[in-house]
Amino acid sequence: MAEKKTNNKKIKHSFLQLSFNNGAETLIFPVLPEEIQVKKKGKGQAYDIVGLGEVNVIKSRELAEVSFESFFPADKNAPYLSVPITQFNDPETCVKKINGWQESIYPCRLLVQTENLKFTIAVSIESFERREVAGHGGDIYFSLVLKEYKFYSTRRLITETKNGKTTVMQEPAKRPDERVPPDTYVLKKNDNLWKVAQLQLGDGSRWKELMKLNNITEAQAKRLPVGMKIKLPPKRK
Repeated sequence: MAEKKTNNKKIKHSFLQLSFNNGAETLIFPVLPEEIQVKKKGKGQAYDIVGLGEVNVIKSRELAEVSFESFFPADKNAPYLSVPITQFNDPETCVKKINGWQESIYPCRLLVQTENLKFTIAVSIESFERREVAGHGGDIYFSLVLKEYKFYSTRRLITETKNGKTTVMQEPAKRPDERVPPDTYVLKKNDNLWKVAQLQLGDGSRWKELMKLNNITEAQAKRLPVGMKIKLPPKRK
């Protein structure tokens, strides 16, 4: 666990940041951990083949795991801080942020920049343990385990005919969207449930879900008032 000593080597421009909702919410860890552990395990499968013996088939590696320990200090003027005072958060605020992100169903993004490490990955919060130590003035010590998150979505097959030759291919992968989708929508002029479902959920056929979720009758659906706030169901992956 990191100690409140100057042995926590402070490197110029080094920082450790966790963000949420495409950077709308951020937390820069005020004290750099003594070490950051990054695990990347391969994933091979061994088979016995007659006349050849055992062979190893290499598969895609397992998701990376990042873990570290440090503490959230109560003293914003402590000399060992690695964060500007303008970006300092008290221990309670830091804990609330991480708890809220962990309880959501959306990933965070980790940004690491130290003397020996520099990378950024999308992650899920797998474990967040914390404790308060007597005599440490309200500091909260913690350990954090993060797991690499890979964005995924269904990809349609595209058929293309050129010079009499037909080719079938997958549509290009979409750029990952790290924004947390809204859970409500305010109706605008000329809106209808199909249009809202198409724009907000990416599937107009889900308009009946909106009706059911908001207790809207078929008669009401034909004349929805401008300014009405309706609830949105989660987007499908």
